[in-house]
Amino acid sequence: MKRLFFTLLTLWLTVMGGSLRAQYTTQDVYVYIDTYKELAINKMYEYKIPASITIAQGIFESACGMSHLAKDGNNHFGIKCHKDWTGDTILIDDDELQECFRKYEKVEDSYTDHSEFLSKRSRYADLFKLDVMDYPGWARGLKAAGYATNPQYADRLISLIERFHLADLDTIYQQRLQNGYFDRYPNLSVDDLADISFVAKYGQPGTPTPPAVAPTPQPKPQPTVREEPRSDGAITVTPARPQRHKPLRPGKKTQANPNHRPASGNNPPASQATKPQHQHQQKPQPQAQPQAQPQPQPQTQPQKPQPQDQPATEVQSATELPTQLTVFSARDGEYPVVPDYPFTERTVYKNNNVLFVIAKGGDTYSKIAADVQIKVKKLRKFNDEKGAGKLKVGQVVYIERKRNVGIGHDYKVQNTESMLYIAQKNAMKIKKLCDLNGLPENAQLKKGRVLKLR
Repeated sequence: MKRLFFTLLTLWLTVMGGSLRAQYTTQDVYVYIDTYKELAINKMYEYKIPASITIAQGIFESACGMSHLAKDGNNHFGIKCHKDWTGDTILIDDDELQECFRKYEKVEDSYTDHSEFLSKRSRYADLFKLDVMDYPGWARGLKAAGYATNPQYADRLISLIERFHLADLDTIYQQRLQNGYFDRYPNLSVDDLADISFVAKYGQPGTPTPPAVAPTPQPKPQPTVREEPRSDGAITVTPARPQRHKPLRPGKKTQANPNHRPASGNNPPASQATKPQHQHQQKPQPQAQPQAQPQPQPQTQPQKPQPQDQPATEVQSATELPTQLTVFSARDGEYPVVPDYPFTERTVYKNNNVLFVIAKGGDTYSKIAADVQIKVKKLRKFNDEKGAGKLKVGQVVYIERKRNVGIGHDYKVQNTESMLYIAQKNAMKIKKLCDLNGLPENAQLKKGRVLKLR
């Protein structure tokens, strides 16, 4: 009975843990901003806390209001009970099991308590010495004061503010302050609210965004590419890149194709279009045909890049033994996709409950780290990369810590695979894999050997 009880308890915790990690889309972020922006601006007037910081914390802590704590406790800022709390409570598994969090009657109470929590505690006093428009300083100050245990907390807040244009809220506050908007505070009517919608202005699925992206491929001049970043910010960087390359590709093809096609057997169209008389009068053209015959060889050369675009075969690693698999790669469709991951435009996959991306041509650890908004040092550590290894097309790059256990209880070596390859394949820390099996990282493994994964 005890075993059954603990088994059911473990299953329940697993299910609950999965439900706590609510996923939200870009559109959900903008809807959240529109829902609570006025509340955050008003609190900025009352407590002098940047509205951008308040909304960014609400997005991050409550998963846009979709977390269990936000839905059942109206707690959007993850504030725990503490000794001085006398209100309702709710128990949630966080850093420890069944921790006590504050529960509110409505979301507005959560926003008010968040402002009072920061303004009345001495450890946050230095924050109020900062300029109210200095959101980077506020983000770093919150982390330094111990608001959250996440080491990347400040970077996450700053990234949310800059990606979703939350600094606009601080600007609106300054404009209202100068225009006398708050003179009658808190007796404000609905008519006083600014007619601004983040969903309509920045939301990707909204109607304003497709028209902005659709006409840009039609006018090819560069000014259209330059105008978009001014209005749409960082979101238009991705569509601007293909527009810059499109004018170059047709130019190269139009010069190359007329030369290759007539020589490979398309003489009639070329003769009709350019030199019909000279081609009939002069007969040295058969010499051009034998020159056209070796040209099928260049046609075989374009076929070579195709396997390079496919996931890297680990044998191709130039710095490793040719018979040892060292680079674990994957293709799109082999692993489940994490829908609408909010911190990158890349497709994010999941292996052994660990998130990863697939390296593309030209990728580096620095480029991927910037795309997924984490530090390069951490990204290398997540992937047990200790040297200056170069990424290969299709290589799996984990964007969070790997697990202490692998997939299943053991692993049978299928080829002359390295310890790093097996660790990456199982989304498992290589140190744990080595410790479990009493092997060094550079151990030479024979095919058929069984390794422990937990």
